[in-house]
Amino acid sequence: MVIIMVVLAVVAAAGYGCYTVLSRTIFSPNTLVNEYLAAIASGNYQRATQLAEPRLQANKRAMLVDKVGRAESSRISEPRVVSIRPRSDETLAVDISYELNGETCSDEIILAPDGSRYVVFDNWKIIRPLLKQVSFSAPKGQDDYLVNDVKLNAEQAETTGHVVDDRTLTFTAYPGTYVVKADVGRYFNTSTVTIRTNENTLLFDREIDVEPNADLEAAISKEMRSALNECATMKTLRSEACPFGFTPIYWSGEDPAISNISWSMDFYPTIDNVGIDGTYSTRYDGRVKRTFEAPDDFNKEIRRMWTGYETFSVEGKYAVDGDRVVVEMNTYGSYF
Repeated sequence: MVIIMVVLAVVAAAGYGCYTVLSRTIFSPNTLVNEYLAAIASGNYQRATQLAEPRLQANKRAMLVDKVGRAESSRISEPRVVSIRPRSDETLAVDISYELNGETCSDEIILAPDGSRYVVFDNWKIIRPLLKQVSFSAPKGQDDYLVNDVKLNAEQAETTGHVVDDRTLTFTAYPGTYVVKADVGRYFNTSTVTIRTNENTLLFDREIDVEPNADLEAAISKEMRSALNECATMKTLRSEACPFGFTPIYWSGEDPAISNISWSMDFYPTIDNVGIDGTYSTRYDGRVKRTFEAPDDFNKEIRRMWTGYETFSVEGKYAVDGDRVVVEMNTYGSYF
């Protein structure tokens, strides 16, 4: 009996020792947190997202992908658990630290019990992941962006704020360094901002500017000139589709018969403003020559050719479709 009791005590002690070792290693909350932090530090963001399911819609997780953390310089390093503190609601507060941009950062992750494993071991889940907000302001009409060379869309922003012609876009991301610029194509220039999640920079220091470039101005000018050449082929004194025309004034109040009307471009107007909102305008330096046949002012029996010039400007809209620019010209209600 004594031998049996000793054997049972040894088995119990061994079992307890094994339980203690497993509780502090394989089934410890430290193990989950360390795996989670290692995934973030290595750029395995999709694995980190699996370990700590964020409360975000699928399209709001655009920055929680491996491609965003491809560069080692953009990620955290040397993550470690500092302490674990029980909370009154049976959750655990895990104090952590990591290095980012040469600075030691402190943060907190919250764990909650999630049933058991093999009956005797507690199971844990991360209910407050290590997530940050990456915010920047940009023009309202700009929807496409490159963040660490990964394409994002404004619809994937978690929150959007509007101020005048700009809006603030906020994306959810893991702590790190993010280089953001607009995805503008060949006809616009964009500024670039670098956002570090451990820096409290003001929003106006994270403003992306988008400006039309010389290529767009040249493309608009080319399309506008083509449209003006088409207007110059009209055989009337005015057209609804053209920004120039002529309305003759007769002292007698009678409209004489006008024929043989022709137009020819003398000077094309100069583009002086192209807006990101899809509008453009020119200087008042366009000039077109007109000729037509009509009666002489003093002898109505005699018909002669009349020649004159019209000075005009153009305002209108443009649209970019890939490498193609489509231009519309506004018209005016009267001509002199």
